[in-house]
Amino acid sequence: AFLASWRTLAQATSSNRLSGQTALPLPFSVVPMSAMDEGENTAKAVLRPRRPGESIKVAETVLKRRDRNLKAAADRAAQVAKARDAKNDYKKGKLRIIRAERFIKQCRVRHNDVRRLKVSRKKNPTPKPLRKCRSIAVARNGRTGGSKETKQTLKKLGLSTRHKLIFLPNTEETANQLLTVKPFCYWGRCSFKTLFNIVHKKAAFKDPEAPKEKTMLSDNVLIEKHLGDLGVLCTEDLAHVLHTQGKHFKEVAQRLWPINTGDIRMANGMVKDQKFTFGDLQDAMDLKLAKLFGE
Repeated sequence: AFLASWRTLAQATSSNRLSGQTALPLPFSVVPMSAMDEGENTAKAVLRPRRPGESIKVAETVLKRRDRNLKAAADRAAQVAKARDAKNDYKKGKLRIIRAERFIKQCRVRHNDVRRLKVSRKKNPTPKPLRKCRSIAVARNGRTGGSKETKQTLKKLGLSTRHKLIFLPNTEETANQLLTVKPFCYWGRCSFKTLFNIVHKKAAFKDPEAPKEKTMLSDNVLIEKHLGDLGVLCTEDLAHVLHTQGKHFKEVAQRLWPINTGDIRMANGMVKDQKFTFGDLQDAMDLKLAKLFGE
């Protein structure tokens, strides 16, 4: 009945337009939105009957259904916002769950490392230092784990973090320490050219005023500031002291941060090596460092 009345009104309106007569009045009036309707009522249309007392049941039904839909959409948006806020407020580390397989693997690695230390000391009780060099470059690979003694030795050397490089004096004490940490480090002779290149690109000083901050080597003024009391005034002096194990080698090495090397297994290109590099590389160490830091 409602649709039939609308059709009749539409036909009458079109015929009146053709004949030049005025259009018939609608059964309800559309009141324009006022300034008070802005805000949350922006999307709503205000429907009122043309004459007081007349009912617009169909229009009221439509409005009620629309209000229910708007309310359901608002509730859904509130739930989504609440879930998003809960996800953003979540902080990792509240509950650290470690699987039993990981504990078993770590235990096996420790036992195997203890067994390795016993066997290596029986086979080579007095390891000898390298030949034809006064200092050696020692770098940490990406292997994790190890026994308690191995971890303590790595910490003593300053290699508790993976992918780091330091320079050590070529002595029997150093050879004994390197035998302890053999699966976790690789070392060898380093030429003056490669060492100078590493120091020039990656050297960082320890600031006594801020022990945790790094001061990158940018010019010779910083070298004179941090190492001037030891007679080291430029990059060539610093590389010379580290390469020849100079008079103040120990003091200079203590004032330098371990150098970041990157993963040695990625040095050959895009393909990652399956096995870890470890042990005494001798002259091949110079080639490895040249690949890591460039010529």
